[in-house]
Amino acid sequence: MSDHTLILSNGLKLGYCEYGDPRGEVAFYFHGWPSSRVQGSLFHEHAKKHGMRLICPDRPGIGLSDFQPGRGLADWPETLTQLAAHVGADNYHVIGWSGGGPYVLVTALALPKRLLSASIICGAPPLKFLGDREMFWLYRFMIQLRHFFPTILGAVLRLGGMTAKGNPEKAPLRWLMKLLGTEDRRVLLQPGIYDVVRDATLGALDRGARSVIADADIYLSEWGFEVSQINFPIRFWHGKQDRNIAWTYTQQIAQLIPQAETHWSETDGHYSLPITHAERIITAALQKEAPGLKVA
Repeated sequence: MSDHTLILSNGLKLGYCEYGDPRGEVAFYFHGWPSSRVQGSLFHEHAKKHGMRLICPDRPGIGLSDFQPGRGLADWPETLTQLAAHVGADNYHVIGWSGGGPYVLVTALALPKRLLSASIICGAPPLKFLGDREMFWLYRFMIQLRHFFPTILGAVLRLGGMTAKGNPEKAPLRWLMKLLGTEDRRVLLQPGIYDVVRDATLGALDRGARSVIADADIYLSEWGFEVSQINFPIRFWHGKQDRNIAWTYTQQIAQLIPQAETHWSETDGHYSLPITHAERIITAALQKEAPGLKVA
């Protein structure tokens, strides 16, 4: 596991971290929100075991990566193309968790000939199109703050970063943990898991709340394309106990993509699904074995 940077053609620095097998098939992992490249370490052992070289970039303005004013979702394929050339990957897999999901979709639309597989875990929906009614109430609250009180949202994010440094089994963080489902709480309290989630979140805040808010603005904006235009197989994974992003969002998106494949867990939530089923997700991407969750 090691951090790296490269200078993009626009002169900005892009940071990334590598996990898994350095000689394996290349996969790019797109982190959630608010999160950073550190999140990819949750998949390190399984990626190493199954021969996947997992490369996790910080999005512009996050962690090691410079802020890119005016960035949109459509800018991502060019950034990824430069990163792929830098690491020597002509073809590759893409995997996105939560807020990383839209980046998988735009990559599949723009670069289908470069992809070996595309996987989305508990992916964020096009909120402009589907609305935020089924999102976690805390996300809806932050969306309202973004619209009407952006300065206060920055303060809320900074306070959240301070709270995240606490012990998840003690107040006040223990109170927030109670908002999650049973499986999410169980998994996050496993040794080392919460530490990664915390460090990934703090990594997102390294460059200040402005960058984190700009990263979130992309989810609230027009994406600039119709998901029905995607002509590449997308493998969706979602837990039906996900309180952050309802599984019904994924159901609606998958229905619009001709080559979508959905995998549901009846018991898992937003955190427990990718962590508990990380090996299945990786082996399914590499086509090494059956995924193991209900397929629809």
